[in-house]
Amino acid sequence: MAIDYNLLRPLRALLEERSVTRAAERLHMSQPAMSTALGRLRAHYDDVLLVRRGNQHVLTPLAERLLTAVPHAIAETEQVFRIQSRFDPAISTRTFTIAAVDYMTARIAPALTQIVLREAPNVRFEFPAADGRLVEGMPDVLRTIDGAILPHGYVSNHPHIDFAPEEWVCLVDAASGVPERPSADELLTRPWVQTLPAREGASPARQQLRFRGIEPTVVAATPHFFVVPSLLLGTDRVAMVPEAFARMAVDREPRLRLVVPPLDLDPVKDAFWWHLDREQDAEHVWLRSVIERVGRTVIRNPNDGDTPDRLP
Repeated sequence: MAIDYNLLRPLRALLEERSVTRAAERLHMSQPAMSTALGRLRAHYDDVLLVRRGNQHVLTPLAERLLTAVPHAIAETEQVFRIQSRFDPAISTRTFTIAAVDYMTARIAPALTQIVLREAPNVRFEFPAADGRLVEGMPDVLRTIDGAILPHGYVSNHPHIDFAPEEWVCLVDAASGVPERPSADELLTRPWVQTLPAREGASPARQQLRFRGIEPTVVAATPHFFVVPSLLLGTDRVAMVPEAFARMAVDREPRLRLVVPPLDLDPVKDAFWWHLDREQDAEHVWLRSVIERVGRTVIRNPNDGDTPDRLP
């Protein structure tokens, strides 16, 4: 059977909206046109895809599988048509998608914005969260985005740009009674805040502790670094975070204090990762040059500060 790639977007809208009317409105199509598309899709898959139950439609088992696959198929198709042999950033209207945790986005955004405003004023950026679901989808999810900023260990055997490593430190409420030079027991016997929910894995620091047979008691978890301070203030809790974030948090909230743990952990080794499919994409080559400049300017020893004095 011949494949009509024009049906990909109606298929996605129908699966996500579970309604011909809402799918038509979403794609600015007439309802009869969307009904025709649904009929063609049903004929192609030999499956009804949407089944009415009461006042709503539900997906068939095949449709559930398609709902997972179709967004990736559309992203890869769009990527094929975006690839160019030459790239002029001054006139490009490309949208780049970079997944990262919130504090890394906050660190790179000022320098990235200045470079883009100067060199590519019409380029746009999207920053989805590098959460547990994204991590679990690695490395295949790299096919659907332009890159992800993640520590080594979550991704391997893919091209990347390394950032300067940084140490793990602990954040605590300054009134919590944790001494400036605490013992390991003084930290590990307290309740902990984790930056990744247990069902989504563990941070690289937590993984190192587990390897040593150390399992702190986690009482709160969030994938959002900027939520961590609110989970520490007024408590005796401890959170282990990268030093750059800890300094950022203390600057914003003086009631917090940075403590160096006596645990001799390997430092955080963040990198910008991308899929091999992007290797020869002229636009992506430009993006990587920008990321390298931002990394040299911003992702460095946190004692030097996070705001660049000048851009390269």
